[in-house]
Amino acid sequence: MVDVDQLEALTTSFLTLGRLHLKAPDEATLAAIRGMLDEWPLPAEGHTGVGLGALQESADHFESAEAIRVDHDRLYGVSARAAVAPFESVHRSDDGLVFDVQTLEVRQAYTQLGLQAPNLNREPDDHIGLEFDFIGQALLGAMDARDHGLDADPEFDVAAAFLNEHLLTWAPAMLTAVTQAADTAFMRGVAELSLGALDGLTTLLSNRSSL
Repeated sequence: MVDVDQLEALTTSFLTLGRLHLKAPDEATLAAIRGMLDEWPLPAEGHTGVGLGALQESADHFESAEAIRVDHDRLYGVSARAAVAPFESVHRSDDGLVFDVQTLEVRQAYTQLGLQAPNLNREPDDHIGLEFDFIGQALLGAMDARDHGLDADPEFDVAAAFLNEHLLTWAPAMLTAVTQAADTAFMRGVAELSLGALDGLTTLLSNRSSL
């Protein structure tokens, strides 16, 4: 059986991390995150423990939202060449290009939940933040199905397929590169927490049978 508490924890984690990969936090969001470090939903062990330590280091060193924004921009190439490309297709395609076949595969996967990238055809669909958000939406759908006494297996199947066919094929190496390239402890922490979330999801899906 799936651990319902773990399911809820992973849902919250993937949705939160998806937003942080897509956009650096403003001062209010940064303060809120720092005020809830003790409440991060996943256990403080492995990559998650390292990530929480990095976010605490960020707070202890008074890293500003502006410094984090600059680092996020530099890492992910918001306004210049990325230090670590955040797109699956760059890491997996033969030519290292965006909008390659992987982008289209991810776009098709999103339609299984009636979703599409917010800037369709203008920005690639396979950004690490969008892929994390998609997993979060699939897990949210599984929670909703369970709450209404419905079969959650379809949502779990979507999450498992996307994890194995997409995220696990490139995200661990990409996130590890971010931990090494980040100038701020905050961005290093986000990458470590993301690695921890991937580990947690892999465990949950491998243990599941049905709700």
